[in-house]
Amino acid sequence: LTRSLSITSGDQTMFEKAQGEKVTLPCTFVLSEEDEGPLDIEWVLIPADNQKKEQIIIMYAMDRIYNDYYAAMAGRKQFTNPDPRSGDGSLDILNLKSADTGTYQCKVKKAPGVQSQKIQLTVLGK
Repeated sequence: LTRSLSITSGDQTMFEKAQGEKVTLPCTFVLSEEDEGPLDIEWVLIPADNQKKEQIIIMYAMDRIYNDYYAAMAGRKQFTNPDPRSGDGSLDILNLKSADTGTYQCKVKKAPGVQSQKIQLTVLGK
């Protein structure tokens, strides 16, 4: 029995895709009975340039999906599962562009548990 929230999709943390392809960045998790608070899932893009701020890409909070962040990916991103409460907070990015290359971080919170996982995505030019 896990005593707290854990992310279970840690196997593959580097992805290489060609422009125009689709990628699913995995973020599956298991909650524990100790986790009482509301479930909160957040994907952020961590820029290679440390001077720049993290970009929120998509968020699940208060039983709703918030997908109006990060205009550069508008219409090209979604949670793989329309109900991330099931333990699947994976992110689909469609029609990849080279500018999508970067480090993506999935953060899962359900108090007192909080876990995060980083995934490196490289989009190769045609």
